Amino acid sequence: MSHGHDTHVPAAPSPIRFPVWTLIVAGLCVAAGAATFLWTLLGGHAGLAWSAYLAGAFYALGLGVFGVLWIAMTTLTKGTWAVSMRRIPEAMAAWIIPGAILAILVGLGSHSLYSWTDEAVVAADHFLVHKKAFLNMGVFYGISAVAFLVWTGFSIAIVGNSLRQDTTGKVSHSRAIVTLSAAFVVLFALTFSAVSFLYLMSLEPHWFSTMFAVLTFTDVVQTGMAFVCLVAAGLVARGAYNGLVNENHLHAAGTMLFATTGFWAYIYFCQFLLIWYANIPEETIYFLRRMDNGWLAWILVLPVLKFVVPFLFLVPRMSKRTPWKLMAAGAWVLMAQFVELFVMVAPALGHGEEAVPAHAPTVEALVTLGFLGAFFLVFAFTLQRRAPVPVKDPGLRECLEFHH
Repeated sequence: MSHGHDTHVPAAPSPIRFPVWTLIVAGLCVAAGAATFLWTLLGGHAGLAWSAYLAGAFYALGLGVFGVLWIAMTTLTKGTWAVSMRRIPEAMAAWIIPGAILAILVGLGSHSLYSWTDEAVVAADHFLVHKKAFLNMGVFYGISAVAFLVWTGFSIAIVGNSLRQDTTGKVSHSRAIVTLSAAFVVLFALTFSAVSFLYLMSLEPHWFSTMFAVLTFTDVVQTGMAFVCLVAAGLVARGAYNGLVNENHLHAAGTMLFATTGFWAYIYFCQFLLIWYANIPEETIYFLRRMDNGWLAWILVLPVLKFVVPFLFLVPRMSKRTPWKLMAAGAWVLMAQFVELFVMVAPALGHGEEAVPAHAPTVEALVTLGFLGAFFLVFAFTLQRRAPVPVKDPGLRECLEFHH
């Protein structure tokens, strides 16, 4: 809720500067990830290399597009409490262009990832013959290009209006963001669903799930909120916001992160329940493959990592208002998202007698760290070049009056 009394707007804080050591660590992660990918690929393990690349690229791309989605969601729901920390998701959105380029390069490893790219395999499988109209590289590149252009265009338009408002102070920029946000959420739902089908679900082309697009959307929202909470809490702890972001705003962001843990558990269980109840071979194959060859432990521990631990940790009020606790919760969810992508991708690469046995995700972790390091460098560079807070946004005063 907010109070109606007049609130003094503090002076704009100094530009945000990240500690040099964080940039060095991010750079080392990029180097380690690239070296691991090349070493694995040239060492004759193309499937492992490209599966790790796919998981890392999809992970980082989700963080980038969530930046635009977060602005759209808070704008359309009149979430003025989020105005003062809006520059964080705006900087996240800067990854969409480099992230899209890196993601579409997954096509270079398509023969190692997707069985539907092998003409001989398709010709011998009537299911794949039937799905060939969608599962082909022309559609893969076409839909990828359309989706990434849509995301990029809306990112430039929405963030551009926000930045121009810093100079002009015109309310018309806020109105434009509302209109753009309404269009974006509709187009995002369609394009992201198609991208998740092509990049992840088609790893097992016989399998299908009506809940998959919702599950991957939930992953993006939960992971994106975790990153926003991690950065916002860290900057508040350093005093970087000059009181423009306080414990009330952290509480609201932490509540959103808390809500996403329950939402993820609901969607994850719904997918399992619908598949178990229907007992259709084309659906059950997903879970059967992840219950054999040592994968059962991974699929059982995933709900603990993504739901039980963060849910219980964020129940106390102070966990959402104390910066270091909120940072810990955000970091934990980011780690858990890597485990989910590992469980989604790695078991799908082998079939029949060539099923991939469970293994420690060393290569996958290093390659994913490389992508996250690159994402952080782009994010930090962007955030440091902009005003930390949109001080001329008409909703800022109401934002400062917010109490949770």
